Amino acid sequence: MKVRMVKFFIMKLILKVILFFTAVTVSAYGKGCPKIGDVEKQLLLTFRKPIKVKAVYPIGIDGFCRVITQEGNFFIDEKARYLIQGLIFKLPDRKIDKEFMNFLEKSVSFEAGEGKRYVYVIVDPECEACRKSSKKMKLFFENGIKLKFILAPFSSKEAEEKAIKFICSHGNIKNFMEGNYRGKVCTSGKLKVWSTMDKLKARGLTSTPVFITENGNVYFGENSVKEVIKEYEKKEGAKPQN
Repeated sequence: MKVRMVKFFIMKLILKVILFFTAVTVSAYGKGCPKIGDVEKQLLLTFRKPIKVKAVYPIGIDGFCRVITQEGNFFIDEKARYLIQGLIFKLPDRKIDKEFMNFLEKSVSFEAGEGKRYVYVIVDPECEACRKSSKKMKLFFENGIKLKFILAPFSSKEAEEKAIKFICSHGNIKNFMEGNYRGKVCTSGKLKVWSTMDKLKARGLTSTPVFITENGNVYFGENSVKEVIKEYEKKEGAKPQN
C-alpha cells in the first residue's frame, strides 16, 4: 500500500513539473511571435555561435517582437526574417484620429484669436521660435482661424516647471509671448502637463511647434504656417495665398 502511495505521489510530482515547464515555454513567446527555437536558429546563423533565448514577446508595434537573451536584447519581425539590434523610435504621426483629437481639446492651455475654425498648436515654453512668430500668428487671425495652444515642455525640467506654473496661474497669450511664467506649482497643473507629455510622446510629437488641423493633419515647424492655412482655404474653395 505504501509503495503504491509513493508511486502515486511521484507520478503526480512529475506531472506537475511537466505542466510547469510547458506553461513556462508557452508564456516565453507571445502570440504572433516566432518560437524560441526558431529565433535561436536565426541567432546562430547570424552570430555564428549559440545564444540562449529566454523569451520572445510582442512589443506593441505591428509585426515586431522583443527577444530577451543572455547576451542582450534584440527585436525580430514575426516571420523571423529581420533582426534589429538597438533602439526603436516612434516616428511622428502625420494624421491624428478622432479619439486623440478629443484628448487635444482637453489639453488646451490657452487660446488666441476668434472664429469657428481652429488649429491646435503644440508649443514648448522655451521655444523662442514659437514666441517670435507673432507675424505668422496674424496670418491665422486674418483668415478667421483660432489658435488653441497646448504646452509640451520637452526641452528641459525648467521648461516643465514653467509650463506647470503657467497652467496653475491661468496664463494667456500675452503671458506666453512675454515669456511670463510666474506663479506657484499646483497638483492639477502637474497632472495636466505630465499626462499631455506622455500622450504626445507616444505619438512621436515631441518637437515644437506642431500644428494640428481640424481634420487631424499634422504639420511641423514654424515654416509650415502657410501650408496649414492653405488646407483651410482649399476646404472652403478659396484660392491659396501666394
